[in-house]
Amino acid sequence: MKFRQMIYIFAAVMVFALLLAACGSGEGNSVMDATDIPEETATPGPTPTATAIPVSLVVCMGEAPNTLNPYGAPNSAAQEILQALYDGPIDQLGFQYQPVLVESLPSFEDQTVQIKPITVETGNTIVDNQGNLVNLDYGMTIRPAGCYSEECAQSFDGELLEMDQMVVQFSMRQGVTWADGTPLTAADSVYAFNLNGVEDTPASKFKVNRTAAYEAVDETTVRWTGLPGFIDPDYQDNFWTPAPQHLWGSLDAASLFSAGLSAELAVGYGPFNLSEVGADSFTLTRNPAYFRAAEGLPRVDNLVFRVVGQDPQTNLDMLATGECDVLDPSAVAGVGVAEVLSLTAEGQVFASWSDDNGWTLLNFGVSPQSYDDGYNFWAGDRPNFFGDARTRQAVALCIDRQAILDEITLGVAPVMDTYLPADHPLVNPDLPLYRQDTETALALLDEAGWKLNDEGLLQASGIEGVRDTERFEIEILYAEHPQNARVVEMISDQLAACGITAQPVGMTVEELFATGETAPVFGRNFDLAYFAWQSSANPPCNLFLSEAIPGEDEEKFPYKWGGWNATGWSNEAYDAACIAARGSAPGMQRYSENQALAQQILAEEVPVIPFFTYQHAALARTDICGLQMDATGGMLWNVENIAYGASCP
Repeated sequence: MKFRQMIYIFAAVMVFALLLAACGSGEGNSVMDATDIPEETATPGPTPTATAIPVSLVVCMGEAPNTLNPYGAPNSAAQEILQALYDGPIDQLGFQYQPVLVESLPSFEDQTVQIKPITVETGNTIVDNQGNLVNLDYGMTIRPAGCYSEECAQSFDGELLEMDQMVVQFSMRQGVTWADGTPLTAADSVYAFNLNGVEDTPASKFKVNRTAAYEAVDETTVRWTGLPGFIDPDYQDNFWTPAPQHLWGSLDAASLFSAGLSAELAVGYGPFNLSEVGADSFTLTRNPAYFRAAEGLPRVDNLVFRVVGQDPQTNLDMLATGECDVLDPSAVAGVGVAEVLSLTAEGQVFASWSDDNGWTLLNFGVSPQSYDDGYNFWAGDRPNFFGDARTRQAVALCIDRQAILDEITLGVAPVMDTYLPADHPLVNPDLPLYRQDTETALALLDEAGWKLNDEGLLQASGIEGVRDTERFEIEILYAEHPQNARVVEMISDQLAACGITAQPVGMTVEELFATGETAPVFGRNFDLAYFAWQSSANPPCNLFLSEAIPGEDEEKFPYKWGGWNATGWSNEAYDAACIAARGSAPGMQRYSENQALAQQILAEEVPVIPFFTYQHAALARTDICGLQMDATGGMLWNVENIAYGASCP
């Protein structure tokens, strides 16, 4: 199950979560000596039958779960347990959806996804051109049927018109039951949808509020219908995780989400059942009614979750002594990357890495706030260092990001070339790649008007917005932290080889990410700024839209000082591609084409230089099998296949 988050600015301190493995234990045999056998002939008894010793997998967690209800806004620890109680219903692996409880993913090809025109009128609840939920009224900007971008949006004049409405149908597996043997039906998913919508339910209401109808077509078929104007890129996930209506239906939502009842009523249809809850442990046992039981799954009989806190060395010791078989990322946060890589190389541990929840980038101050009323050197405006794309390209070519990553992440994280991780299926494979090339960089700088003087420093010659002989001297802002400081120091040293003087300036998180006219980054008062953005499974091209530039004039800057495109970079072609991509959905030709085009324009214009995604890892005993961390699926997305030793296939 997936729980979406909106993008927020954050000052991320990169912590690589690591995991250490230990040896398994063998079984002992008891042998009776022949001299102990009585001489008398005894009446033969039944032949003893060997009994298999139950295999337990112990997962140690750094934090306690906050709920065991899938609609209780579960934290990461809770989601780990819920993945064992529920399976799917749709997994997201490698940024792509995979069917689990449903037979197949809905698609345009088989017409289980359709976009149909529907007539709307004043007062109807719709999604407007900006993606807002509104009651349609005169003068509102909307997208008529067949329109997927702002270019064709129009003002509503009060007359009847048609808008697009998305309809998605899901077919469930046959014969799935709850752990208590009760048949699982489409009605359980509809009940879950209705539960999600109740005010007392902590889960997000974003998708519920944009749903026109969610209904059971028959015992195993569900149909979701979105509001007019809502073209959902995540439509393949619009199947609500079923909830056991036969057990929960008589209870009010407030009761369902109380801590005690949440655990007591944690009944699912997945590989395990919850059998015991202790002060700091949760014991699960094999679910004989699991719909994949015939495949020999799950591979272990018992699954124990232990809350062990976040002392990394203590937790690693417990892994070494066999008290833990797996440590989740939170249980080993703070362990050094070098130590884990060394132990892994020595064959002492198993580590499975994946992208975490953030990515770092170097931002150019392309258009400072002071330029909003026109550039004026005599009024004290900063020289226009980065208005020319050739200069930004040259800076990217001066920097050796691979060398920085080799030191900071020891090569664990790959270099990013766009706002998506390197393994994302929507990454444009034809992007220009900026790898350190000082010769080409200097040629571009010279072409743009930056000439090397006798001291090996760049100075301006004939550059609009820059006084002749102006030195290329800038500042790089960053949030104070040893790792950030080292990254920026390396950037500064590498830029010096191109004749650019870049002074690192560390700031507190509060200072760096303040908002308003005087704020350094989001007030657009900087040269270069190094910080992080939260990751998103969907391509975050909206980070660099023109409309997202922060500023005072609401006509030019609709979000005013709440804007997030701190670079000030604006490009109409990029805006059009990004908005068109965001207005369509996977499976539509315009979706993939515009996703690729937006990345291409950004890479050519270089308003930012992506660096790397944060990484974390799950660590386990060396004879573990099936443990595969995934950026979107998490640690236990395939918990039914995780085992160790002789239990492995």
